Amino acid sequence: MSGEDTPAISLRNVSVVRGGTTILRDINWRLSRGSTAAILGPNGSGKTTLTRVITGYEWPTSGQVHVLGERLGEVDLRELRRRVQIVNPAARFGLNPGMSAVDAVLTGFFASLSLYETVTDDQRDRAEHLLKAVGMGHRLTHRFGLLSTGEQRRCLLARALVRVPEVLILDEPTAGLDVSGREHLLATIEGLHQLPDGPTIITVTHHVEEISPSTERVLMLRDGGALASGSPDQLMTPERLSELFYCKVYVQKRGGRFWLEVLPEAWLELLSGG
Repeated sequence: MSGEDTPAISLRNVSVVRGGTTILRDINWRLSRGSTAAILGPNGSGKTTLTRVITGYEWPTSGQVHVLGERLGEVDLRELRRRVQIVNPAARFGLNPGMSAVDAVLTGFFASLSLYETVTDDQRDRAEHLLKAVGMGHRLTHRFGLLSTGEQRRCLLARALVRVPEVLILDEPTAGLDVSGREHLLATIEGLHQLPDGPTIITVTHHVEEISPSTERVLMLRDGGALASGSPDQLMTPERLSELFYCKVYVQKRGGRFWLEVLPEAWLELLSGG
């Protein structure tokens, strides 16, 4: 099978059981290379566990996991992880806050939390280029710890891109951001979708509004199982989303994005346990 035919992600009957509790149940999902996707579900649905399975940090109890044509269990995970990057908001707390923004991005070349290695001119040029690409050109020399939360997120995104990943996973990328910070980050992510030969991008979220207009596939998770898989237009319906979130919702599509709304009339039903 050629590289173009080999999917970026292939999950076959993947289940994770820990301490008698089923966290993931019979997940089947195939994602083409270079595509854009979202894993959508409420808190506790298994989203984080699934990303840990894909990146080899969590071992499935049963099933097969193939990432970039490599079967987990038969591949050197250290080598595979160089081709797969995950951006998690919590990662900002590990980086040295006294570093400049560009130095924080440079740590991505060495998978370190501070800058201990000698940096080449090419590496510094790439770090600066990526910071400018994510709208941080005016913050190159600012201390990482003094950047706003949204600016730190964009810095982490540039950090993940320095080694040109083939798969980029964005885990709850806008958690804790205000409206301006959220929209800056989402605009940056949308720009990545437009890059020629860009990475396969997976956004993991419980917010419908975070799903990029460029998203081609959505996997809905609920209670550890796959509720549905398909295109956003197929799945972003009031009926399907109400089922996913255990709450009567309405949804509109505007500007290529989906917007979810819960009316006050639904509150009584929620409070009554209906």
